[in-house]
Amino acid sequence: MRRAPIAVWLGLGALQAQIRVDVNLVTVATGVTDRSGAPVKNLRAEDFELRDNGRQQKIEYLWQEQDLPLTVGLLVDVSGSQSAFIEQHRAAVAQFLAQVIGLKDRAFIVTVGTEARLVTDLTGSVGELRDGAQRIDAAQTAGSVLGESCLQTIPVRGCGGTALWNGVYAATRQKMQWVQGRKALVIVSDGFDTGSPHTLADAIQAVQESGTVVYAIKYVDPEVTPAMAGISRREAAAHGMERLTEETGGYTFPDPGDRLSDVFDSIERELRNQYVLGFTPPPKSRDGRYHRLEVKVRRRDLVVRARAGYYASAR
Repeated sequence: MRRAPIAVWLGLGALQAQIRVDVNLVTVATGVTDRSGAPVKNLRAEDFELRDNGRQQKIEYLWQEQDLPLTVGLLVDVSGSQSAFIEQHRAAVAQFLAQVIGLKDRAFIVTVGTEARLVTDLTGSVGELRDGAQRIDAAQTAGSVLGESCLQTIPVRGCGGTALWNGVYAATRQKMQWVQGRKALVIVSDGFDTGSPHTLADAIQAVQESGTVVYAIKYVDPEVTPAMAGISRREAAAHGMERLTEETGGYTFPDPGDRLSDVFDSIERELRNQYVLGFTPPPKSRDGRYHRLEVKVRRRDLVVRARAGYYASAR
């Protein structure tokens, strides 16, 4: 939900105009593909149906601008359960930077273990980002603590080995919250969190409020099993990241193997071809509560991904 007056650039074919929008405008980044995964272009507002808590809303603005820069946060799990993959993770981040990040784009790198640490701050310098990728290690020797420290917030229970949701929450609140335009978090992990000051629900709320899309690339080591209060790694890995990505309009890619190039192509195509739908909720809907969103297209042969909801501002 936008909370201050903003100016939005609309790109509709040859038309480009700057307009003032209402402070209560809700924007919904939406990916539309055919069954093969190819982006669908040239859709119009009347091709979409958008519902807020079940009530159809008038789409006041729709735009698709392929040339807008990307802002990407790369969150890399370096905890004990990922020790077999650290080298792969380092190479995956380097490949993502080379394959996806362009001259106008920006990114930052966070490692997640006992703490979330900011290895490379938000920058457009590919050289700085490449250096950061090489400093990803299991000991988390690089960077500064990002967000709350579990040592300070949960001293009685102590720290777990993977503060994943804390990393998502902090990266969103401290970095993505203030960024305009196309933005995404890309998580490399098994999705198993132990010891975060923030819950999965906290992370989802933060991401939804910032309008960020989350993609996850899952690496699960079958030899590693948790010793946590009756929660199996299989259950955690099967549901946590999938819920986070689905609720924010992204997708989880399981066990990429040698298909990383295809995974990155898929993420980039979707981000660079997003539609943005804008609508203004009626005054009675500005209740400060969570609202479920549903976005459909009238063509049944297309696949749509959009965030599952937003938090309305109070009147």
